[in-house]
Amino acid sequence: MKKNQFPLEIFPANIMEFVDEANKCYGYNKDFFASAILTAVSTAIGRSVIIRFNNDFMVSVLLYIVIVGKPNTGKTHPLKLALEPIIKRDSELYENYKKELAEYHQAKKDDKSLDVPAPVFMKTIIKDFTIEALCSQLKNNPRGTLLYMDEIMGWIRNMGKYTGGSDIAFYLSLWSEEDISVDRKTTDNLRISKPFLSIIGGIQTGILSELMTKDLLHQGFLDRILFVMPQELKALEWTEMSVNTELKDFYFQFIKKLFDIPVETVGGDIVSTILDFSNEAKEYLISWRNTTHKAALQENENEYYVGAYGKMDIYVLRFSLILQMMYYAAGEEDMDKVGLRAVKGAICLADYFMQESKKVFDLVFVKDVRQEMNEQKRKFYDALPETFKLQDGIKIGTEMGLTFNVARQFIMRNKAYFDKPSKGVYKKTFVDDEDRIHL
Repeated sequence: MKKNQFPLEIFPANIMEFVDEANKCYGYNKDFFASAILTAVSTAIGRSVIIRFNNDFMVSVLLYIVIVGKPNTGKTHPLKLALEPIIKRDSELYENYKKELAEYHQAKKDDKSLDVPAPVFMKTIIKDFTIEALCSQLKNNPRGTLLYMDEIMGWIRNMGKYTGGSDIAFYLSLWSEEDISVDRKTTDNLRISKPFLSIIGGIQTGILSELMTKDLLHQGFLDRILFVMPQELKALEWTEMSVNTELKDFYFQFIKKLFDIPVETVGGDIVSTILDFSNEAKEYLISWRNTTHKAALQENENEYYVGAYGKMDIYVLRFSLILQMMYYAAGEEDMDKVGLRAVKGAICLADYFMQESKKVFDLVFVKDVRQEMNEQKRKFYDALPETFKLQDGIKIGTEMGLTFNVARQFIMRNKAYFDKPSKGVYKKTFVDDEDRIHL
């Protein structure tokens, strides 16, 4: 099976070097680390900047990312390194909050008639929470929040535990950037205008089926997840090497520069900086959407893929803005327009994540067609490469003891076993994988 790799070349030069360095020194998987950096950038930007496709269609940069791998294959460490500047920033904000709170209590003690609001801790990362606590956090921090979990299944299993099953609709609304209204038992009802929530977490391959349920699929929740499931993952090895200090310092300043973009509120509403596409970037994006991507949507009848592919219409806009802001923060470009480089990179990202979704959906939902075959034909099917020419397939069959006609008819007459992408070329509908969850 051809490997699908994160397109690192779309990143700014120093960030690409940072990913390579972490891979060399710590063994961090590049796909995991690069996706975590995308999340960190998304979080740092938050609602400060949005992208406008037209006057009726503007989106922010929020992402829902799930990284997939076996235990002890290094899912957690790349996330922590990518999010380290944000974690450190939260710690500094908390220390400031404690000082402000102490000053507030002292002021109230000195003047009991003082009527000023208490300071609020506007942390960015949240891990343990209730829906009500999350909503308060989203209300208090107009820039936005990151929901970060080492193991995402704890969050999934708790969905609906306290809300009677309405959690999925809540997260679907957040992904769609809709205003949120929350009925609270203890205090006044809460309305959040333009909330921003990005999500990242890991899951073990062996329990993917708990996440990939038909219920979550049909509600559209799985369509919105950007999966990252690299092949050939290995346990991390210890080394004495460390990432270049200058590269790490650059990354910290890179994230800080994005956080330094202000988020203003007017009358309780968030006022974001709006970026437009350059003319050539917009033309390129529209051409891709109305040709290549439209064809993929129309030609793919698999219900498992088509929903996820469809969400790339939104994600490609988000990726475009994220990349443009990365080029800005790295000092490579300005942030006045979203340019052609960012759009081309966004399309590469969309293709990467579509292929990752296909891998995950295939792993869980695709039926093992070999169960219908006798032993001889199953061995023949396994011996065939994923894609092959008819004459080459027949040759493999005859070498295994099948007659010419039996091998030929097996390939040509079994549409459930083989697709035919072009004349004389066949592609197996099922390719086994050691991690596959057999149905």
